[in-house]
Amino acid sequence: MTSKSRPTKTIATTTDVVRTAVFLTALSGCTVPGGDPSPRHSADVCALRARLNSRPSATAVLQAACPVPIRVIRLPVTDFPSPDIVSSLGVTSVHDIVTRHVRLMCGGTVLSDAWNWYVPSRLTGEMNRLLTETDTPFGRAVHETHFHRKLLESIVPEPSSKIVLENRALLLRASDHAPIALVVENYTPAALKSHINSD
Repeated sequence: MTSKSRPTKTIATTTDVVRTAVFLTALSGCTVPGGDPSPRHSADVCALRARLNSRPSATAVLQAACPVPIRVIRLPVTDFPSPDIVSSLGVTSVHDIVTRHVRLMCGGTVLSDAWNWYVPSRLTGEMNRLLTETDTPFGRAVHETHFHRKLLESIVPEPSSKIVLENRALLLRASDHAPIALVVENYTPAALKSHINSD
């Protein structure tokens, strides 16, 4: 089950912490629980995870493999953030948060489906304008915050989901480490490739 069908999952529970440790340990050894057992597939998932962990911006990682600018397709959002998301972002109301649901594309190829709950009051006016009026990827729009990523969970869904890796993370701005966003990123098999055909 991907984040699209469960965007309000509780983030900071003891079970999550234990499960995160289990999955991260398994992935670091290139073992993909519940996934394709082939060694090549496992190595590709591990390599993708390592690339994502090496940089704060997932968009930048995907862009490195795409010969054309990454495109953002914005998807409709109808649900309010859940109380656990409000708490994780350190705000008091759902009205302090904007929800963004997008697909990141390399040409006509879907690389990821991502949910992003961000706090506009912790961004500049220009950043907010880019996020609300354009299709600029989140990491590119807010790069001047020099944010860093705190990984909360990294799991490999069941093969039937057609998602090879799901990451959940807080994005924290450099100046005071305040959370500016909580993201859930679901990566497709195309994201495993070191070079992506944009046709």
